[in-house]
This record gives sequence, structure tokens and C-alpha cells, in this order.
Amino acid sequence: MRDEHDCDVLVVGAGPAGLCTALMLAQHGVRVRIVDRKPGPVEQSRAAIVHARTLETLDRLGVAEAAIARGVPITDVAIHSSGKHVGEMPLAGKGEADQTRFPYALALEQFETERILGETLDVEWGTEVTNLSDTGSGVEVETGNGVITARWLVGADGASSAIRKFLGQEFEGETYEQSGLLADVTLDVDLGVKGMRLNLTPGGFVGILPLKSGRYRLFGVVPPYLHSGPQQQTVTHESYAPLDHEVLQRWFDDYFKVDAKLDEVVWASMFRFHSRLAAKFRVGNAFLAGDAAHIHNPAGGQGLNLGVGDAVNLAWKLAQVVRGEAPEWLLDTYEEERRPIAQTVLKRTDLGFKLETGNTAIAVWMRTHVATRIVGVVSRLAPIRRMFFHMFSQLWIGYRGSRAVGRAVGQLKAGVRAPYAPGVLDLTHTPGYHVLLFSVPPVRFDGPVTTHVIQPDDVAAFRAYQVDGPRLVLIRPDGYVAAVTDSAEAMETFLDTVLVRVQVRS
Repeated sequence: MRDEHDCDVLVVGAGPAGLCTALMLAQHGVRVRIVDRKPGPVEQSRAAIVHARTLETLDRLGVAEAAIARGVPITDVAIHSSGKHVGEMPLAGKGEADQTRFPYALALEQFETERILGETLDVEWGTEVTNLSDTGSGVEVETGNGVITARWLVGADGASSAIRKFLGQEFEGETYEQSGLLADVTLDVDLGVKGMRLNLTPGGFVGILPLKSGRYRLFGVVPPYLHSGPQQQTVTHESYAPLDHEVLQRWFDDYFKVDAKLDEVVWASMFRFHSRLAAKFRVGNAFLAGDAAHIHNPAGGQGLNLGVGDAVNLAWKLAQVVRGEAPEWLLDTYEEERRPIAQTVLKRTDLGFKLETGNTAIAVWMRTHVATRIVGVVSRLAPIRRMFFHMFSQLWIGYRGSRAVGRAVGQLKAGVRAPYAPGVLDLTHTPGYHVLLFSVPPVRFDGPVTTHVIQPDDVAAFRAYQVDGPRLVLIRPDGYVAAVTDSAEAMETFLDTVLVRVQVRS
């Protein structure tokens, strides 16, 4: 069956979601090809925030250290109002070091993220998909460079996805009237900014993010004078429309309230705010991931991270089905698990965006007189700081109730992100399922399942996994708890539902 197609999986789109999908498939031994209509990698910084859960995913792929070396860890957002400091909100909470190996967000330009993910992949640039047909046993993809056949197709080709259109999927939602600005600049002074700086203004919000290169990312709402007068700008529905640089200094002076001049404008763009979601993430033998499946406004820097989450959720399932290790129904759980997450993120970012940019008299008054006072108070409360960290970091994402997870004995729930325990974490990074054995005799399972005996003196692991008796904890290839049992027989029963021909051996 494998030899009937040019590859097992064809990935269309070499952005973060597509590259992550292809990399994980390759690491699982799947024949994968990745194509992109662009002539080469992006050169702009574009998405520039990598959150904790995404860093954990990059760690599983073996590239987290490279990402950290090229980025700037960000732990706080300093909130200003008309240039005056009024409080801080965390992108990492106090005490979070015992919850994740990466208790911070990382300022990392998108071209760096893509370079790291694509280092070992052979991307076929300049390859545009012109037609797509589902053959029942696979897909046939027409490109400007010839026809490619594959058993499965992943469309990760961005907000204007050709794959989504070929699949006949509506991209339901809205495009906001408000527009945004992005710019990477150098300044004539060192701001000494160690975290992100957000300035609330009557017209909306703007922010500064330090980058490893010494540049600063400027972002925020478009001022009214860009939509009228001699310098009027036309904003298209494309993600990154061109922007004349000459107005940036005025924008910076009016909105940022920082005593500095722009030395160099490396890159600048206006863009549209969207909130859209594909009706289906799977159609036949094809899947949608990343911006091809969902786009939203940039509040909280969730987009790139959400796409990487799609990628890793889909890739391990495809790998196991391609290798004959899992039943094909497992692929249906990709949409079942990820689409509700995308819906939740869209709702949250929509709410945040409307609070930040609403132009009604009440919204402006709230930002000017109420929001800044609230920030100063709540930012000092530990539970609030913890809530904000988990919300932005995407550590909250889980799949309880999915068909791809089973039951759980004890306090630890199935479907949640596997708890962080330093002595255990690295054990589960190789492909396949991993069973952690707590206070039970050694046991082995046939199939893509590796067992690990957790030693009684590993107090941190027993505490993190809330073990109060004999336990077998099954960790999925994407780092989520699949099942928790108190016997090898019960674990074998569950494995028989998600894998093909699994038997227990003493």
C-alpha cells in the first residue's frame, strides 16, 4: 500500500504548523514531503511570541534549546497608561518553575522559528498546489511542478489556504474594521526593556517587545490618521499589507509615549484583524491545521502556538496509522480534540481584543480610568498571576472526554497535559506511547509502547502525578495523559482500543 503513493503524507505550507507536522512525522519514520508556493523561507519576524506549551512541544522535537538560544525569555508585561507605569501582568507566574521546564514566554522571530524547525527538512519551495482530488485511497495533488500522490494530506498553507478552498470549506467568522500595525525597528536609545511593554491609550493599545537582535517589535492598533488624509493607507485582507515607513515615527510618538527616535525601520506592515474558523478540520483524506483551520486577532500572541498544537496532535496520530500501529478512527479525534480548543481561543481573544480596542465612549472611558487601576491591584494577587500565566501559556489545553483517552483511577485525570516532573519528562520524548509504572512490578507491552519504572525515591514524580497507590500512567506521544489504571490488565484493555494487537508481557 505504501508504494502506491509518492509519499505517506504530503504537507502543504512551510510555516510553523506545517514544519512542525513534517518534522514530527519524519522523526516517527513516516515518508513525508513538504511543499510551499513561496520561493523561499519568510524573512520577516511576523509572529514573535512562543509560549510555554509550545516550548514543551519543541523540547519533545529536540529543538527547544536552539530556540531559546535565539530568543529572549519574557516573564512580564509592564502595563502603562499614557506613558505612566501602572502595573504588571505575568507571562510567567511566580512558582511556575515547578509546573514547566519553561516558565516564561519566548520572544522569537517567526523566521527563526521556521529555520529551527526546518533545519533537517527538505522543503520544496516554489511548488503551488493548483488542484486536489481525493481518490478514496489517498489524494492526488496537482502542482506547477507535477503531480504528487499521497495517502494523506495536511493543509497548513495559511489564512488564504488553497487546500481549504479545494476542500470546499467555508471560513466562517468576521473581519474587524480595526486594523493593526507591526514593525521591527532599532531605536536611538536602549530602553532597558526586559519584558513586554504595553501602553493603553484612548484609541486602543500598543506594545514593545525586545528581540535578540537588539531590535524592538512594535505592535498595536492603527491610528485614525492612517485611514484619512494625504497619508491614507489601504489595508487589504492579506495578512501583511505594505506600509509606508514615514508615518511610524508619528505613531510611535503619539501612542507609545517613549522618548526615543526610530533609527531604522527593518520591516513594517499593516494587517487586518480576523476571527474565522473552518467548519471541518478533516475532509476525507485531508486535514487542515494552523491558520488554514482558524485565524484570530493577535491578543495574547496565541496564533502560532495554536498552530503548533494542531501539528503535534495530528502528526503522531498520522504516524501511527501510517505505520499500521493504530486504527484509522484515531484520525477523527484530531478534529474532535482541536476544533473545540480553537473555538475557545477565538472567543477569548475576541473578548480581549474588543476590550482593548473598542471605540465606544464607555470602552474608551474604561481603558482610560478603570482598566489601569484594576491592573495595578490584580497584578499583585498570586491566584490572578497564576491564572494569567496558564491562560496565555496554553498549559490549560486538554482533551478530557476524547475517544483517544480512557478512564483514570485516582486524582490524576485522563486527557490532561502530563504533569511536569524533571526526572520523568525526558523519558517520554521518544516516539510512541509511554507507560509510567508507580509502585507496580515491571511489565512490558507489545507495540509502540515503552515502559518506565519510576523509582520510589523520586518524590517529585510521585507528587506531581498524585500517586497514592499502585499506578500505571499512559502518556501519549504528544505529552498528554491517555489513561491511568491500577493494573497491567486494565492498561492492556485500553491499549487494545487505540493500538493494533497489543499484548502484555511480564
